[in-house]
Amino acid sequence: MKKGAKIALLTGVVIAVAAVTMFAFRGRIFSAAPEANGKEQAYAVVNTARGDISVTVSASGKLEPKTYTTIRPDPNMPARKLVRILVSEGQGVKAGQALAEIDRSGLDLDLQSAQAGYQAQKVTLANLRAMPTAEQLAQSLADLEQARQEMQSARENFDSMKSLAEKNLASKNQLADAERGLVVAEARLNAAQQAFDSVKAGSGEDVIQAQEAAVAQAESALQKALLILDSTVIRSPSTGVVTNIVVQVGDLVTPSSALMSVADMTRMVLRAQVNEYDVGQVRIGQATLVTPSAFPDLQLMGTVTQLDLTAQVVGNVSVFDAAIEVPNREMQLLWGMNADAEIQVLHRSNVLTLPNTAIQRSGGSSRVTILQDGKPVFRNVQIGATDGLRTEIVAGLDEGQEVAVLNRKSAGQGQNGQNPQGPGAMFRFLH
Repeated sequence: MKKGAKIALLTGVVIAVAAVTMFAFRGRIFSAAPEANGKEQAYAVVNTARGDISVTVSASGKLEPKTYTTIRPDPNMPARKLVRILVSEGQGVKAGQALAEIDRSGLDLDLQSAQAGYQAQKVTLANLRAMPTAEQLAQSLADLEQARQEMQSARENFDSMKSLAEKNLASKNQLADAERGLVVAEARLNAAQQAFDSVKAGSGEDVIQAQEAAVAQAESALQKALLILDSTVIRSPSTGVVTNIVVQVGDLVTPSSALMSVADMTRMVLRAQVNEYDVGQVRIGQATLVTPSAFPDLQLMGTVTQLDLTAQVVGNVSVFDAAIEVPNREMQLLWGMNADAEIQVLHRSNVLTLPNTAIQRSGGSSRVTILQDGKPVFRNVQIGATDGLRTEIVAGLDEGQEVAVLNRKSAGQGQNGQNPQGPGAMFRFLH
């Protein structure tokens, strides 16, 4: 390469570097007068500008539905077998929809017995409230005699069925039905006997009050029998999605048995952990950007709804649990997914700002370097929030005002970006 070409190439490189440097400072570049050692300090000019200051705290955790219900049999239901499961995992269900069925054999007979007892108690009360007549006494006696005959028939049927069962000529279900028929007949006989005794004894006030209590008790037993029979069909208490089924057909279930879960998946909660060094900045109600690990391009705005006040130790680090509610309109978020969160702990909109490198801090005060009549002069400023790159200027400067920033690569730079020569050093522009 010719010597002239080398010089031209070197000149082009110098110009390119200067252009890149000027663009990086976004302002004019100049240098102070040389120091005693012959080195110059290079400065750039930046302007105060309005912008937003935001500070976030990072957290991560797992997603779960905001509300979910563990489905169990009715508390009054005795231990019985599960005979049908009517839904599958992931299926959407409505409130009141049938989810499963429990064996109801024999419960209909219990209901009939309770109905018979309730009706008999009501008749007895009605008779007590009216003056007994010869016709009422005769009718009550006839009812009692009929109940005795039904009781005798039921007992003979039970004894016969028991004898056949002992010879393996009748099934256990047939014997159970005969036994329940005997129980119903006994209840009707007892009620008929009480009705006859009441009609025969008359209707004293104390007798009527006692009978009213008996009617209420019989009604309660009837309602319980109805509830138990109806609760053999397990229904969803709310609209949602069946998230997991933990039983199989044939399992013996009790009121404490968990059958499945139904969750409202339209609102999810991120159970996140916040580092102890950041938790002091987190508050309930703060806006949060949530990014699921499975969908890195999906960013959802959520809200901090809960913050535990007791720390947990995870890997020798103290963390605090926070709940962040987030919408799931597209139903993409699933129970147990991992997600990251950026909690916005501070936000200032449309405030006057400067780069942090333009601010010199000493003790509890802050100052900047401005040009006044071509000379650098220190000016005290009041600062506010910072995001680590830019700082809010609360007072001391106007919008668009020029501020000198010392190039940290320049020779003889002091700490905190301060000019060792002081603000009296003369500036000249580089061309």
